[in-house]
Amino acid sequence: MHMSDNKKNPPTNAGNAALTIDEARNAILNLVSTTSETESVALLDSVDRICAEDIFARQQIPRFRNSAMDGYAIRFDDLSASTSLNVVGESLAGHPFTGTMTAGTAISITTGAKIPDDADTIVIMENTTVSNGTLTVMQPPSRHQHVRNPGDDIAVNAKIVSRLQRLNPSDCGLIAAQGIGTVSVTRLPRVGVFSTGDELCTSDDTPGNGQIYDSNRVSITALLKRCGINPDDLGIVRDDPSSLQQLLNDHRNYDFILSSGGVSVGQADYVKDVIGQNGELVFWKVAMKPGKPMVTAKLDNGALYFGLPGNPVSSLVTCVQFVIPALQAFSGEQYTPPLTVEATCTSELKKEKGRFEFQRGWLSANQQQLSVATTGLQDSHVLSSVSQANCFICLPQFSSGAAIGETVTVLPFDSLPGL
Repeated sequence: MHMSDNKKNPPTNAGNAALTIDEARNAILNLVSTTSETESVALLDSVDRICAEDIFARQQIPRFRNSAMDGYAIRFDDLSASTSLNVVGESLAGHPFTGTMTAGTAISITTGAKIPDDADTIVIMENTTVSNGTLTVMQPPSRHQHVRNPGDDIAVNAKIVSRLQRLNPSDCGLIAAQGIGTVSVTRLPRVGVFSTGDELCTSDDTPGNGQIYDSNRVSITALLKRCGINPDDLGIVRDDPSSLQQLLNDHRNYDFILSSGGVSVGQADYVKDVIGQNGELVFWKVAMKPGKPMVTAKLDNGALYFGLPGNPVSSLVTCVQFVIPALQAFSGEQYTPPLTVEATCTSELKKEKGRFEFQRGWLSANQQQLSVATTGLQDSHVLSSVSQANCFICLPQFSSGAAIGETVTVLPFDSLPGL
């Protein structure tokens, strides 16, 4: 395991007080240290992975002078004598002109093709006419126009990717342009996911009296997969402390273990007690809605345990707000607060003071103005409120909601990894 043992103890709510969202996230991130393990992967498989080393340019880009346009390569000074030039050859991408340009000549050239050493300017095709091999320049270019010079984009030894940078598609293209086919990336975390509850069954089963299909495990797994992490499915654990204890005994090779359910204060909510016997409880309440009950612990074997709430919206929100930042920190990515925007509320939003709320909404733009409306019933069991949404409406802890026409802070799903 690669969890830090030498950081300051994070704030806990051992006194039964709920942490704020930022306090909870900081407490979690303080428990995580970047893995030192790396692996080499094919460049085509490296997108969204965390690069484990600085990468420097081996060669300049462009490698040689080439044309930015389809047209003709000329010597600019020849235009001072005549606007008519003899076309004596062509330079195509991958098939350069190999002859010598004499005074008063031009070479047909395509975009990206190598410019002959004797030429210094490109005149675009639209500004010329050609008849019987004679090029007439109708609109003279400026000197050096449409010429891409070596190193204009990247110089030799320039850093093109930084260590612990998440690789995006353009980064992969920059690396490929250097002739590099494999990259070193940090190891992904090993993650196990399970659900708790006698009321749950899988899609392969027929629900018994009082049972429901388990959706949390599927939603959480899907969230993680969208972040490039493939967790192991540990199934469903029944409402029996010994069953949870057996699972922990059998799965000691994970960096993170995630469960949903069993973390509130009901008779069958035993997760906190069992986890406390197997490690150090960090906190178990967050002043947010949905998602107040959330067990966070560091197990004796070094793994981090997240006991997410059982209600489906609560488990999704807590996973996005706390678990995914922790998983990304493990692989070396620095936490960056997601982008928020301001929008005009077109629905009345009701809220009780005391907890920060993530209400589900639909953000839209009309005549360059952003507006947001609720997706309906906001109870934490209503998963459709997320399915029909594209954002969270962020209502501060001590607000009492928002009226139609008020400006509210909105967190678009597009700025949240996983959603």
